[in-house]
Amino acid sequence: MPRQSQPDPKGKKTLRLENALQEKETGNNFFKKGDYKKAIEHYGKAIDLDPKEAVYVINRAMAYLKLKKWVEAENDCTNGLLLHPDNTKALWRRGIARRELGKLQDAKKDLEDALQLEPNDTAIKNEYGKVLDAIMASSPDRTSNEIPRSVDGSVVNNVNRRRLSIEEVDLDENEHIIESAKKVLFTDKNNTSQQQIANENGKIKVIKINTPRNIHEFERDWNRYQDNDENLYQLIKAIPPASYPTLLSDFFEPDYLSKIVFIMKKYFLLYDSVNDIYKILYYLSRVGRFNLVLMLLEKDDKKVLEDLLSTLYKSFDELQIDNIGINQQTKATRQDVIELAKAYGVQIQ
Repeated sequence: MPRQSQPDPKGKKTLRLENALQEKETGNNFFKKGDYKKAIEHYGKAIDLDPKEAVYVINRAMAYLKLKKWVEAENDCTNGLLLHPDNTKALWRRGIARRELGKLQDAKKDLEDALQLEPNDTAIKNEYGKVLDAIMASSPDRTSNEIPRSVDGSVVNNVNRRRLSIEEVDLDENEHIIESAKKVLFTDKNNTSQQQIANENGKIKVIKINTPRNIHEFERDWNRYQDNDENLYQLIKAIPPASYPTLLSDFFEPDYLSKIVFIMKKYFLLYDSVNDIYKILYYLSRVGRFNLVLMLLEKDDKKVLEDLLSTLYKSFDELQIDNIGINQQTKATRQDVIELAKAYGVQIQ
């Protein structure tokens, strides 16, 4: 008699995904230290635990590129694209690997596909220019009058031909080196492009930010601004809170939540309404990977969340008591804050 299969114990899948995410973070740490072999080892463990997650195999491809293992890098990028066909990182990295392997036409196609997704990405443009140079150099009938053209047919003039420094690339938060990109004016109901925001250290000059429309643009902008708290604050303000569940979807990471709550405590409590903070926290709790991300959050981050939610709770109460007219703009209630605190697993003080 065939053996009857037993259902997975409750939580087994979640634990496996959590372990995979931890292995990836360990791999990232080794990568940043320059230990690419160890990084590859831990990315491999993450892949074994969660083979359907594209970011792990695409990260490993980057480590292979660092070790000049072009075939392995190409294979990992190909596998990553099977899981995530429109991943610009995988296309860009596979283009690099294929150029090194002499597969110039394949590399050109990868980079053209990447440019269709990210037309303003300088790193991809630079690599594309190098591939065009290599194709021209390998053509026996090329002449000095040949002019390379971009994917939209425009002339590629003065392309920066220097070799890309892969050391400048961070993992997960869009590894492309972005030196310039077209951005639109950042505005909101209280700000103009020339307005400055006062803070305890002086002035924050408003920068021009384009609201990210997809995960690729979000990762690109996050990588660009994450080392400057004032700029990251303005990026977060530019994102409609209700868009987070769709925008982050399966790409929500503990680092994102950690930094967002830190920025809210540092800046939003000073310059924005408590309802703005509530909306962001509420919609972040609706992102698909929220429960997994929450489990990996550090104690210090939980303390920041506790402080934020406690402030919201007290603020809503004060608004109601003072009756100064602001409460009409505050849609959330104290009970809403209590429920949100439960979702984040913190106690309101």
